Amino acid sequence: MFGTRAEWRALCDADDLRVKRHDIIVRFANDRSHSVGVHGLTDAYLVTAVVAAPEALVQVSDIRRKAWLRNRHTRLVGFRIDEDGYLLAQAWIPKDGLTADAFQAMVRAVAREADRYEFHLTGADDY
Repeated sequence: MFGTRAEWRALCDADDLRVKRHDIIVRFANDRSHSVGVHGLTDAYLVTAVVAAPEALVQVSDIRRKAWLRNRHTRLVGFRIDEDGYLLAQAWIPKDGLTADAFQAMVRAVAREADRYEFHLTGADDY
């Protein structure tokens, strides 16, 4: 355990995770990867990953409803469209009592769900 207020970079010691500035690159066994941003807040980390850019979303009909419906079937990761028009996957990770295993599991979940949804919507591996 890293105490009650772990610094997130210290929690990323794993073969499939690589820290790059404020992001974590998660590599998957199928040679795909996804970048997850980490935003440190007072009591939690907000981890986000881009699913699709606004340019890609204009080709998807009713994307807001589709994201809402997808949220109804997920437990750890939610989807939203940000103020710039990007579709994001996100999760909140409380800092108190945070372990490396718990942090890594959440980062991997966000990356996996974002990558899966990106492939479903665009067929690409851009993020």
